[in-house]
Amino acid sequence: MKARSLSRRSFLRLSGLAVVGGALAACAPAAPAQQGGGEDTAMAEKPGGIEGREYLMWGLQYDPHVERYHMLADAFEEATGAVAVVEPQGWPLETKVIAAMAAGTVPDVTCIMGKQLVPLLEQEALIPMAEAVFEPAGVDPDEFFNPGAIGAFFYDGQHWGIPVEDNNVGQAVGVRTDWLAEAGGEAEAIFAKGEELGWFDSFDSLWNLAEMLQQTDDAGNVTVWGMNGQGWDNRTWMGIMRDLGQHWWDPDNQEFFLNSEEAMEALRIYVDVPIFERGIETHLDMHHMNALLAGRVAIGVGNNAMAGEAAKIDVPVESVARPPTTPGQDPQFVGEGGWGFEVPRQAENQDVGTAFLQFMCTYDAQYIFAGIYGGTMPAAVEVMYSDIYEGDDPVKSSVRRDVLVLPNTVYYGWGFGIPSEMERITSTAITQVRTGELDIATACDQMQAEMIQHHAQWLEAQA
Repeated sequence: MKARSLSRRSFLRLSGLAVVGGALAACAPAAPAQQGGGEDTAMAEKPGGIEGREYLMWGLQYDPHVERYHMLADAFEEATGAVAVVEPQGWPLETKVIAAMAAGTVPDVTCIMGKQLVPLLEQEALIPMAEAVFEPAGVDPDEFFNPGAIGAFFYDGQHWGIPVEDNNVGQAVGVRTDWLAEAGGEAEAIFAKGEELGWFDSFDSLWNLAEMLQQTDDAGNVTVWGMNGQGWDNRTWMGIMRDLGQHWWDPDNQEFFLNSEEAMEALRIYVDVPIFERGIETHLDMHHMNALLAGRVAIGVGNNAMAGEAAKIDVPVESVARPPTTPGQDPQFVGEGGWGFEVPRQAENQDVGTAFLQFMCTYDAQYIFAGIYGGTMPAAVEVMYSDIYEGDDPVKSSVRRDVLVLPNTVYYGWGFGIPSEMERITSTAITQVRTGELDIATACDQMQAEMIQHHAQWLEAQA
């Protein structure tokens, strides 16, 4: 039985149950170490003429990434005989590639986040994937990859890289399970429902749980806030806005919707209700994950690394996804894409580079990268159901729920300008709402005006 024949909703309902390990084992493709390759995971066409050839690979100078580069290079060498020279680089990588273009020392393969490719695409520095990679690999990118992952590499009608993760950092809700047990049966029942569905069934349930978990001293002063969502604000807010039926940006018509009714309602749900209406959240001097790990809040909203980071310091945290705005429906999310591999146009060994990217369109290669950190958000649909995510400990259960909402996640988009500037504009305004400096309507108007201005300046700079 192939895992993808299971419906997403059925699989999510399984994800919180003890039997899920068996279900995964029965339905998932075998891991590379178990199957040892084969026709199902090999490249559609074996590239010729590259055995013994060297190619230069640049990626992030970060030990977990470097380990994966070498693992992938070893597997590719075994399959083709091509030998990688891995030269990790410090952040930001795109500026180093631009400098290398001027110096004539461009690598043959790069590993850069999709959202960081804007400067390279403006200079037409990368090769498109359709003819060079997807066609010879026999891959339909919209079927092989999750939408948020491949969306981060799709711009101006072309794909510009092969994703290896889908970094949805705006959908998780991490809960201190020790305090959950102390709160009693009603609190435990709310979270148990979230485990069953894969997400909280409603925002009212989430807010009610936060009220139950909030702690005060004898004088009534809050010692532990019920929840906190600050940090990575725009992804969570944009996801709620999309859930309400309106994406924040329309690339086809070059139009922003940052001051729409849906944008304001999403900000009310995300900030106004928990802070100003219910008093279960406040603006802190740190983001929600650090606040959760430090014991300053009982629930964190946003980053899907909460359970794993908490486990490293023996803090009991488990997560489910954030609720839908309409109970009974699947929630929708907006993510920031993730890392992926590209081939520069000026690469000396472009044929080897494109062969490597064809290799990255296989289950085996995607499985190797997805094992980073013990299991990251995978780019490939099939890897979602692999043994990487088996297990019933709080971390594995949390990661599995995070993974299984990836089909509901889209990339936040292209064509609006520089992603880092968009993130600054939106995060600044949301923080000003949190602190009471701006009301929601004014904050949304500010975001709309600033993004229109940024977009115009960006288009002018490209002309």
